[in-house]
Amino acid sequence: MRITRNHIIFIALFLVTSLSNHAQVINAGVGGNTTVHLLERLHDDVLEKAPDLVIVMVGTNDMLNSRKLVSYQAYEDNLEHIVNSIKQTHSKVVLMTSPPADSVYLFERHDKKLFNEAPNVKLDSARNSVSRVAKKLSGHYLDLFQIFKDMNLPKHNSDLFFKNISNSGAADGVHPTALGYRFIGELVFRYLKENQLMEKSQKIICLGDSITYGSGMQGRGTATGDTYPAILQNFIKEYNSVNRTTNN
Repeated sequence: MRITRNHIIFIALFLVTSLSNHAQVINAGVGGNTTVHLLERLHDDVLEKAPDLVIVMVGTNDMLNSRKLVSYQAYEDNLEHIVNSIKQTHSKVVLMTSPPADSVYLFERHDKKLFNEAPNVKLDSARNSVSRVAKKLSGHYLDLFQIFKDMNLPKHNSDLFFKNISNSGAADGVHPTALGYRFIGELVFRYLKENQLMEKSQKIICLGDSITYGSGMQGRGTATGDTYPAILQNFIKEYNSVNRTTNN
């Protein structure tokens, strides 16, 4: 069969229509980022892309990276600025707290003398800031820190959710394993579903640091492989597919 110009136009239109019927998840995580960095790249990585929904998780570097520490007040002010800027474009925002960390491994990379408080105490204070900003501006708040804390995680060298010597040979304690990312992705999906934040053809941007990026994971920096944005994308795709079948 000879491929004509009309065939090409038809195929192109079909592909565009098909793609528009699916939710798109974009991984906008960058390793080492604090709220300061998110503000610097907010226009190019988020606002210019006109998303329907933005999931923001940032705070690990603000609180724990000894070379980039940000005060509690600056952290909260920056976060409020980020949310305000996103909401001005009529995008919805979900604020998500950063997970706890294994202090033993953390202090192998960062000077303990620079910390006036225990790492997870700092992350808990940041969690309170996220909660306040959510109540003031967003209304959508997923407390990942508390969920992991209630599970008593991370456990030094004895859990499967955060990288450690036992499960991955990595003295990390901050970044999730593939299992940990799957857990986060499913939590986010369930939150979106339960709070009626899912639409068929929406564009979702996951904004954050190396945890969103998927440090050390297959597909890192993308919504493929083992990153939490990838897991979220897969759950949404399956959910929409089931809904289409049911509705038909």
